[in-house]
Amino acid sequence: MAKTSFLLARWQRRALVLVVFTIAALLITVNWRIAQFEQLLQEGKIVRFALAPVDPRSIMQGDYMTLEYAIAQEVWLVLPDGMLEGQLLLAVDSQQVAHFVDIYHAQPLTTEQLKVNFRIRNHDVKLASNSFFFEEGQAEHFSQAKYGEFRVNERGELLLVSLLDEKLQRL
Repeated sequence: MAKTSFLLARWQRRALVLVVFTIAALLITVNWRIAQFEQLLQEGKIVRFALAPVDPRSIMQGDYMTLEYAIAQEVWLVLPDGMLEGQLLLAVDSQQVAHFVDIYHAQPLTTEQLKVNFRIRNHDVKLASNSFFFEEGQAEHFSQAKYGEFRVNERGELLLVSLLDEKLQRL
C-alpha cells in the first residue's frame, strides 16, 4: 500500500509540474503576443482601406459591423488558383489610403508602397479584422464608416485601430 501511494505521489508531482509548465508557457506566449500588438500600435505605419460595410448587427454578439475591403474584388481578379494566403503589394497615397497594385513577390518596395498579409477564408479576402464591435445602440453612428484605419509593421501584419468617415475623421 505504501508503494502504491508513493507511485501515486510521484505521478501527481509529475502532473503538477506539467500543469504549471503548461500554464507558464501559455502566459508567456499570450503576453509576448500582447507586447507585439502594443509595439505595432506604437511603431506601425498608418494605412487606410476603403470599406464596404456589410452587416451592422448580430443578435448573439451584440452590435458589430462586418467589414469588407474595397480592394477585395481587385485581388480576386489576379489571385492565382489555389493561393489561400500571401502578401499584397499596395500603393499608399498622401492620405495613407491604400490602393491595390499586385500580389507581392519579394520585389523591392518604393517609399509609397507597402506589403500586407492576406488570407482567403470562405471565399472572402481577409486582411486583418473583418469585424468591428461597438457599443450597443451605436449602429447608426458607425454605419457612416467609409475607411478602416490600421497599423502595419514590416512583416505586413495589420491591426485595426479605428473606423473613419468619408473625410477620414475618426468615428
